[in-house]
Amino acid sequence: MLVAAAVIAAIAIFIFASAAFWVNWWWYGSMGYRGVLTTRYTAQFVAFVLGAVLATAIFGGNLALALRRTSDTQAGGRVAALAERTLRVAVVAATAIVAVLFGVAAANRWETWLLWIHGNAFGLRDPVFHRDVGFYVFALPGLHVLQNGAFALLVATAIAVAFVYAVRLGMTVRSIRVIPRQPRVHLFALGGAILVVVAFRNVLASYDLVYSDRGVVFGASYTDVHVQRWANWVLAVLTLGIAGLLLVNAFVGRVRLLVGSVVLWAVATVVLAFLLPAVVQQVVVEPSELTRERPYIANNLAMTRAGFGLDGVPERELTGQAPVTASLLAQYPDTLRNIRLWDYRVIRTTYQQLQSFTSYYVFRDVDVDRYRPDGSIQQVVLSARELDPNGLQATAQTWTNRHLVYTHGYGAVVSPAGEVSSQGLPVFLVERIPPTGTGIYTIDRPEIYFGEGTEDWAAVHTAQTEFAGTIEADSTQVSAYQYQGDPRGAIKLDNYLRRLLLAVHLGDRKILLSGTLTDTSEVLLHRTVADRVQTIAPFLRLDDDPYLVIADGKLYWVVDAYTESDRFPGATRTRGINYLRNSVKIVVDAYDGTTTLYRTAEPDPIADSYGEIFGNLFRPIAEAPPAIAAHWRYPEVLFDVQSDVYASVHVSDPTAYYNGEDRWAVPMEQVNGTPQRMEPYYVTMTLPTESSPDFALIRPFTPGGNTDRQNMTAWMAGRAGTDGRLALVLYRFPRQETVFGPAQIEARIDQEPDISAQISLWNQSGSQVIRGNLLVIPIGESVLYVQPLYLQATGTQGSLPELKRVIVASNERVVMRETLDDALAALTQGSETVTGPLETAPAASPPGMAGITDLAQQALAAYQDGQAALARADWAAYGDAQTRLKNLLDQIATVSSGTAAPAATPVAAPQASPAGGR
Repeated sequence: MLVAAAVIAAIAIFIFASAAFWVNWWWYGSMGYRGVLTTRYTAQFVAFVLGAVLATAIFGGNLALALRRTSDTQAGGRVAALAERTLRVAVVAATAIVAVLFGVAAANRWETWLLWIHGNAFGLRDPVFHRDVGFYVFALPGLHVLQNGAFALLVATAIAVAFVYAVRLGMTVRSIRVIPRQPRVHLFALGGAILVVVAFRNVLASYDLVYSDRGVVFGASYTDVHVQRWANWVLAVLTLGIAGLLLVNAFVGRVRLLVGSVVLWAVATVVLAFLLPAVVQQVVVEPSELTRERPYIANNLAMTRAGFGLDGVPERELTGQAPVTASLLAQYPDTLRNIRLWDYRVIRTTYQQLQSFTSYYVFRDVDVDRYRPDGSIQQVVLSARELDPNGLQATAQTWTNRHLVYTHGYGAVVSPAGEVSSQGLPVFLVERIPPTGTGIYTIDRPEIYFGEGTEDWAAVHTAQTEFAGTIEADSTQVSAYQYQGDPRGAIKLDNYLRRLLLAVHLGDRKILLSGTLTDTSEVLLHRTVADRVQTIAPFLRLDDDPYLVIADGKLYWVVDAYTESDRFPGATRTRGINYLRNSVKIVVDAYDGTTTLYRTAEPDPIADSYGEIFGNLFRPIAEAPPAIAAHWRYPEVLFDVQSDVYASVHVSDPTAYYNGEDRWAVPMEQVNGTPQRMEPYYVTMTLPTESSPDFALIRPFTPGGNTDRQNMTAWMAGRAGTDGRLALVLYRFPRQETVFGPAQIEARIDQEPDISAQISLWNQSGSQVIRGNLLVIPIGESVLYVQPLYLQATGTQGSLPELKRVIVASNERVVMRETLDDALAALTQGSETVTGPLETAPAASPPGMAGITDLAQQALAAYQDGQAALARADWAAYGDAQTRLKNLLDQIATVSSGTAAPAATPVAAPQASPAGGR
């Protein structure tokens, strides 16, 4: 019975201890990335063995030597024999513990060792030590780990050896002055070895000066290069000398010489490592800081630009002073057609209300992308209709429903970014269930098993049919579906052992007991896109915003992945890093979970090193399907970091940088009444000096520092090619000219009496005005500002934000109209009208109702005349109609305000000018 119980216990322990390993083994195998797992396990095993063997050899070897040297000093007797055995057992146990600890520490550093072995040269040398950057990124971290480990191991060994000698020789505190020769030689030798490691630390400290923050900029400064660097080398040599004296003193016994040398070493350490650099910094450097630090400021600027991929950013000049005219706008039809009127933060609510259809479908995020449905570029906003089992009724949230029935989302919605329906709602290119898209927007495989929020595991190929789509109101039949194909990252339940191990791993016994799970069933794990990718490649940093792509009738998720480091020499750290590259584009099939990592054409030695370590992990970017590669975009995280850094390091002159000249800042914008940093945003536009439209990520800059000036100084755009190569371009505005920044435009909007009054009126009438992104769009040598206004009812559940007005501004004017076309037409016509037809709140008993009705009829006629003139591009007639309309609306406002109601005063309609007039 005891044997059987022991066997059962051993099996249970094995199952619980190894369940995670076997599930990972099967999952990586199903994904096609088992080589990643075996490489990691092999590296960890080898590192553990080497660390444990090295620790055993040093720690255990020294203890064994101490025991052997004192073996003749032991007295006889039973008690002495017991003490001897106890000491030897303690030595073996201590050696085993130290070996395991150092083995685990070495295994945890497996990635450091592999990068050191496979690290590639950057082809760039640091300006101080003239070593390739690869030494600092790949080798120096490993050297520090070795030095720290050796120091800790030798100190632990010295303490343990001293303890053994004390026990075996019966030494006490009083007899410590008279140490026998054998322990003295041994301990002094260990002390010398420790000092050799300390000397090595001083050598590494010299190279660490490239990360110094002593000077005015990050990196080696004047004091570091001229004082601290040489002080570290002197200390290294001096420490080696003391180590030699320790070894000599172990034999000759010159204690005074040793003590004097140690005191000299301690004093030299304090003077050279701390006092001398501090004195030089305060006495020599700070009184002439710019003169002393100028070369090192230049080094920092160059290395920072290199670390963040900002070398050679082309800079172009824009005046920003050209007037916005109809003829100018006519030259950029693609730009105007694709101006984004739908803020992603607003339209998600609309999608949820109009296109979810049920409580268990959600739109978690909205992406901005572009397609070419008829050969011309079209900017769209789109979102995946994902499943949220928490949306089921409480009584329906059963194990079967959550894992076997409600297993996937369904389809997507797509809307043109610049189109609005007559009700102020989005126009849909793809909608409903099943999705209605045609042509390039066709979705033949709408099921979404892998998405941004699919956290639960799901089982397919079960005896239970899955739910697909929705249930029509007049139907009692549940739409049934069975998964087709071979999913990736699935655990097959084709035998009892697999079921058992998976049930233990997930902590779900129903996997073992459920009769609906058959031998053909498969359990899908890691269904969240970010979790899936991070499990495969945990060394990559992922962009926060995976985006959906429709390609060849299927849905795919694209994730931008980065390599990063904080070890790039001499480069200022931003958000904890000073090196960042978007070297990998990751594509996840939303249906079967196939995950492919494509290595872009961006030069990146770190990504190349990982490629060598993991063999076939990365696929060449040329193998990406063209329909997906057409949707590569400039990554948001990279652009956000780069624009922050470039706001400072675009100043190439060290003197100007030191004086804080021409620093830039990211402007602020109002989001729901709260100021926040303006996010970079995607636009489809023809960049100035270029001839064809492109999809770009842009961000404007305003003056930095303590200044109230908020005019726009420059703006940056980032684009991506089909090979994943990224390109930045910067447009500067003349410093002597005023180009309004976003905050100034928003202030001008708020200062327009009619616009401000209208917004206040809406906000007081049971509704809330939501201001969308203020878009800054250069048009030739002009700058166009566009901000949509949405209106949403308050206190009403399920209310929809509707686009009610579009504000358009230039350097000269601010106008507001119901549509973008109307606003652009008003902006370019010669009238002084600054606002369009504005609504007024109805009064309970307005005076002069008959007069108001007459004026309203005339206003409607003026509006219709304006629309007719707009249709035939007769700008003069359109402007006259708008003037009439404003005058009539002013009269209506006067009557509604409670003043005396005048008789309706007809406003004569001018004769239309010939078509084609301004």
